[in-house]
Amino acid sequence: MNRLQSIVWLALFALFATSVQAQHAAGITVDLPDARTLSVQRKVEELFQRGDFDRAYFIYRNELVPVGDKYAQYMVGFMHMSGMGVDEDPVVASAWYRLAAERGTPQFVGVRDMLMSDLSEEERQRSDQLFLEIRRQNSDLAILLAAIKRGLRDMTAQTGSRLSGGSSPLSVVEMRTSNQTRGGVNYYQRVEKKLVRDLTMLSKIGDFPELETDPVRVDINEIERLVNDRLETLQD
Repeated sequence: MNRLQSIVWLALFALFATSVQAQHAAGITVDLPDARTLSVQRKVEELFQRGDFDRAYFIYRNELVPVGDKYAQYMVGFMHMSGMGVDEDPVVASAWYRLAAERGTPQFVGVRDMLMSDLSEEERQRSDQLFLEIRRQNSDLAILLAAIKRGLRDMTAQTGSRLSGGSSPLSVVEMRTSNQTRGGVNYYQRVEKKLVRDLTMLSKIGDFPELETDPVRVDINEIERLVNDRLETLQD
């Protein structure tokens, strides 16, 4: 067995070792995956198992990767490594393995390190550039930043203020619970709670100890600067 074949087999080992836990822990928030995400995960696994690699790749890449599903990010790399549903390219695979391994999952780290050690210097430089490109959009930091910006917009959309306290006649109808209407104050308190959680997580994983986690006082421009600076720095 040559080294490339060994890497593919190690990738398969990592794939099966993490598949079960991945179904219960997608995404970067402390929330469990919602019903739709779990349904998409089950669907794509079925597609992959029966050999419908084109459709499986599309779902992994376009539906699960953007929500921070590390298993999906790993699978995109694996499919590039093995040429399943996409062109075979170990360099592209390495960039996705690097993204999948950013939380330090041992199986993903092992595959990443083995493949990176097999690349030439020219291939390593190409991997660096590809990694930076996908990291800007799909890393935990980028996904958290986007979620924080959405939350801040939600808090100010109706009242022009990030304050959620007090009374309000505003009612919010949530589309996923048909005909269920909740008070606006309730809704914005939940938005604020999630914002605090996302800001705290961003501070932790980005190693930003001085980051403001109060949504009322946060400076989104400063947060965006910190995140973008970090995303331009190569880290494995």
